[in-house]
Amino acid sequence: MSPLTLDLKDIQGDVLIGLQKDAENFIFFKVVDVAAFKTLVRGYILRRTTSSERTKQWELLIQRRKGLGQRIFGSFHGLNLGFTNDGMTQLIRGSRPKLDPAFERGAGHDDTIRILHDPPRVAWLPKFVSDRIDGVFLITGPNRSSVMSQSDELRRLLGSSIKVVYSETGNTRPGAERGHEHFGFLDGISQPGIRGLTPASNPIYKPNEGLPGQDLLWPGEFVFGYPSQHPNDPVKEGAPPEMAAPWMRNGSYMVFRRLEQKVPEFRRFVQQQAARLGMDPQLLAARMVGRWKSGAPLELAPLRDNLGLGGDERRSNDFEFGDDRFQRKCPYAAHIRKVYPRDDVTLAEAQRHRIIRAGIPFGPEVAPGETTTTSQSRGLMFVCYQTSIGRQFEFIQSHYANNPDFVAGKQRPGGGLVTPGFDPIIGQAPGNGAREMDEPFPNYPAGSRRTTLTIPEQFVKLTAAAYFFMPSITALRTVLTS
Repeated sequence: MSPLTLDLKDIQGDVLIGLQKDAENFIFFKVVDVAAFKTLVRGYILRRTTSSERTKQWELLIQRRKGLGQRIFGSFHGLNLGFTNDGMTQLIRGSRPKLDPAFERGAGHDDTIRILHDPPRVAWLPKFVSDRIDGVFLITGPNRSSVMSQSDELRRLLGSSIKVVYSETGNTRPGAERGHEHFGFLDGISQPGIRGLTPASNPIYKPNEGLPGQDLLWPGEFVFGYPSQHPNDPVKEGAPPEMAAPWMRNGSYMVFRRLEQKVPEFRRFVQQQAARLGMDPQLLAARMVGRWKSGAPLELAPLRDNLGLGGDERRSNDFEFGDDRFQRKCPYAAHIRKVYPRDDVTLAEAQRHRIIRAGIPFGPEVAPGETTTTSQSRGLMFVCYQTSIGRQFEFIQSHYANNPDFVAGKQRPGGGLVTPGFDPIIGQAPGNGAREMDEPFPNYPAGSRRTTLTIPEQFVKLTAAAYFFMPSITALRTVLTS
């Protein structure tokens, strides 16, 4: 098989493309009767499991009908399945090969919590930590009612072979907020392109780029069995990621994090700090994120939002940070600059720590009475895929977002090193301590005002987490259910 020919029939649909969804139910379960569970997966679940090929076909159909101005008829329901380290042990008895060290450690291990500065498990959702979690079902569809109907049918089929430990449904936000997370910012921008899957929009002059600004990465960064990025060259193919067993081919690691967003508190903080700094609160929020709510990047729209730019996928991601050497346009610590530093580091380095995101918001819209304090849980069911949890997700969180010295070596105009500070959105200090971010007030296009933003609390709080292996459909049919 050619390295650029992806076996989309064998790769689960959420991994590379993302299951189409306006609602998604996460069912976290414990395997109670292993033999019965394996029989039911082979007999009923496998034929319902959604492949990347089917997901791609549906995506192309949607794009074609949208391009013709037609309505989308019919509905797409997706089903994917993954297992924790405990779940893999339940299914593969005896000498189960050890997989990724971070996966084997698990998201709830004390060492993981220390590495990521996460809250301790006692602070997570009680029901989520009430029992061992062996696996997760992802059930997606066009609305909550149809997803819950599909979920009820799945639970009926599996019966007493599993125990549901925790279940929660996310949904896209309504109306004009569709595609935006609960702080109000357009989400899902800046996904990596994948060689062999993402077409180059300018194949003659920019063959290594999908949409403008979207570098094409080797698929082994996200799914096993294919070349990955070369450690020293952003274009050259590297060796495929190591597999502890041949059946890992076409599988991927999924990181799940339930991130609760304190929206009223965030809004109040931004208003108060903007008044202190003497600046527009919308600009302050944009400098914390690195983009305006429309999705327009500060690098291209440093002082005011540009709705046309934010909604244009051919322009909104086509930038680097190299021409912003003194953070006049975008702070060094802004969320998008922290988690994907682009040319703040070497391009080869930046591309070795990419992830594919596939999350969905959860919880109700902010109620009229929630002016200053959150009273209803809402946030993001964060999901990402990679072939090395340690080198990809954990590295981004610990070495980038949580590291006040990253990016190192940056200077102010006229000299003087800068400590950029924490990512103000997802960065976490040890013990949930206060964080600082350098230069919230813009010195654009010139100026030398020194300002610091002190953030006394987390506005994004981890409330549950787990690491899963998303096996290929072949592995589900054979080694995991034999």
